[in-house]
Amino acid sequence: MVTNKMKWSVKHSRITLEVICLLYIILFAYAAVSKLLDFESFRIQLAQSPLLTAHADWVAWTVPLSELIVAGMLFVPRLRFWGLCSAFFLMVMFTTYIVIILNFTDFIPCSCGGVLEDLGWTEHLVFNLLFVLLALIGILLLNPQVSNGRNQNQRQNNPSSPKKLTGKLLVIMGALALGSMALVTGLFLWSEDIVHHRNNFTRRYPHHPIKRTHELDLGFNSYYLAGAGQGRIFLANPTSPLHIVTSDTTLRDTLHFQMNIPHENIGFRSIKTIVHPPYFYFMDGTVPIIFRGSTDTWTANPILRGEAYFSLAVPLSPNTFAIRARSTQNNENELGLVRLGDSIPLSLKPDLLQKQVDGVFDTDGALLHDPVSNLVVYVHYYHNKIILADTLLQRTRYGRTIDTISFPQIKVATLQKGNQRKMAAPPLIVNKRAAVSNGLLFVQGNLLGRNESEFMWKRASVIDVYDLMDQSYVLSFYVHHIRKEPLKDFLVADGNFIGIFDQTLVTYKLQGPPFDNIRANAQNDTLAIMQD
Repeated sequence: MVTNKMKWSVKHSRITLEVICLLYIILFAYAAVSKLLDFESFRIQLAQSPLLTAHADWVAWTVPLSELIVAGMLFVPRLRFWGLCSAFFLMVMFTTYIVIILNFTDFIPCSCGGVLEDLGWTEHLVFNLLFVLLALIGILLLNPQVSNGRNQNQRQNNPSSPKKLTGKLLVIMGALALGSMALVTGLFLWSEDIVHHRNNFTRRYPHHPIKRTHELDLGFNSYYLAGAGQGRIFLANPTSPLHIVTSDTTLRDTLHFQMNIPHENIGFRSIKTIVHPPYFYFMDGTVPIIFRGSTDTWTANPILRGEAYFSLAVPLSPNTFAIRARSTQNNENELGLVRLGDSIPLSLKPDLLQKQVDGVFDTDGALLHDPVSNLVVYVHYYHNKIILADTLLQRTRYGRTIDTISFPQIKVATLQKGNQRKMAAPPLIVNKRAAVSNGLLFVQGNLLGRNESEFMWKRASVIDVYDLMDQSYVLSFYVHHIRKEPLKDFLVADGNFIGIFDQTLVTYKLQGPPFDNIRANAQNDTLAIMQD
């Protein structure tokens, strides 16, 4: 009776072991082949991960090759023990990767493809934990004292051996688990250090350069700052493109308006509203079309249509715009002017934006105009160059922000499917946002400087201030998160720093010597220049 029971137990243990090995063989073989057949997409997906950005090239080859090797080991009975140990190690690594992605990174990328394409990250985590458990069961079943069919007398002669061996296996499994978790964690910390912390510049933080003054709950988190002037702040909303919210700088007198735009048969796709009192501009460079209207009536008419496609546009005067467009010659970004009333309204300046990688992603940035200094300013997102030009884009100067990134740390890939170009890794953003006012440039920096507190960095946005006239760095200040929400948009007007945090609008008073000239005369100068 005991012998039959033992035979039944050994038989079912072997069946269970075979099923576990077969499941792992199918999983790893399919996953590896899927990755290798679409290797470029897999490599890009890894590079876009906030955890493996700096290691994507070699990890992209290591993962599928390891999966194939482990699948082969599981296919050979003599190697199954080490195959299951390797499978356990890999699955704990994959599980640790997901835990870090969900809890310790700045953003959560898209879920992986292949066999798990339809699973979200949480479901994927549960799936991985299930396979970790299966590997552990398989390893315990391969305990030679349990599964090799030794007779009962041998077991009775050495009754403690199975327990000792099982204990040793558990120690081995614990060591493998800790080692795999340490490996993934180490790769994450190494990648974070490479991407974010290898900079060598110093910021100056004077005492209390800004003072928080007023706050307004907007009710929705989709608003952006369309402009400011004449003592008013203007907000637009892409989810309701014709709706405008305006408030005074105390955020007490809030009004809502509906813009009157003749939009029949216009296929808008990327609408942007800019308000420079007494005018507002309603534009879409993908059509392309620009409307201009008065802030007294909020009624606009088209002033430019079909002349030039553009991705960015900023009014220099009621009839002149600085734009960023794609060249028809090389499909790269170029800055230019649109001058209404000229026989040839569009003129591009191909030498202003200088290609370093692909001429598109590497030259991305913020296009600004300061009416007081009458300068067109272009701040690159992915490296430290600033372009300063007159309103004819003829006299240009080049400046730099204080960080050390002079070459864009981006990877661009062209996919064979549809010949599409896309970022092959999360780009290192150097300058996140920018605004100009009264000869000063305000840039939201995105890199940690020397001796700066990571504690503060996680709880506030850093604004670096530059003097446009002599291209010098002036100072930096913190803008603390509001209810744990970071700064998502800002501008500077009439001596006020105005920011949006999720659905909260906040104003700050700029104070101290660098900001003494940004006062009430700024709005009068702006009005005079815009009407010129």
